[in-house]
Amino acid sequence: MTTTTAVWPDTAEITSPDAIAVLTNLRSLRYLRPFMVAPQTLSSAAAELNKPVSTVAYWIPRFRRVGLVEHLGDTTRTGMAMPTYRATARRLTVPFDKLPFDSRVELLDSGRMRVLRRFLDGLDEALEAEEAFSLAFFAEGEGQFAIDMVESDASRDQRGFTDGWRTFRLSTDEAREFARELEALIEKYGHDTGPRRYVAHMGLAPEPRHRWRSANDFGPP
Repeated sequence: MTTTTAVWPDTAEITSPDAIAVLTNLRSLRYLRPFMVAPQTLSSAAAELNKPVSTVAYWIPRFRRVGLVEHLGDTTRTGMAMPTYRATARRLTVPFDKLPFDSRVELLDSGRMRVLRRFLDGLDEALEAEEAFSLAFFAEGEGQFAIDMVESDASRDQRGFTDGWRTFRLSTDEAREFARELEALIEKYGHDTGPRRYVAHMGLAPEPRHRWRSANDFGPP
């Protein structure tokens, strides 16, 4: 049996465009994951992924070529050498400004949208169950319209859910304080020990200077 005992770094910064392309692809990231948890042979990684060994073997040269996985050595069993691999660090970090725009949009938005859809599904079920809400449709401003949720004060006091999107003007200091307070509120209630699971959405962002994702939100004029 021949293996290396090199210390496994906690973090490695990834800046190579080829490595970033592999790391930000959700399909390849799925196959990289076992090697970020512990050193793996092809068979142990395949078992964790519930995939054929041949499929895992397909990815190893690609991970090694871009420096995301390293060969630790070979373990000999029943006369066969079994290579052992691990990720170059437990956590692989990419500076945000090194991420191509299209890659980071696809990667981050897909994750955000999965959770947002769960949030919206839960919100819809809760609203229907309350039987105390109405939608109000009305004109607002020049050529604008609005849709608002209407509920009684009694319902507002009793419900265990909320949703709302606002735009408003803040100073830089106020925005910093608002962001810290939101994070502190999540920390206060994020103990994850209650009897029922909830999905929380928390966010604050400046109005974009350039509209990429939202450019066609309302279709042609």
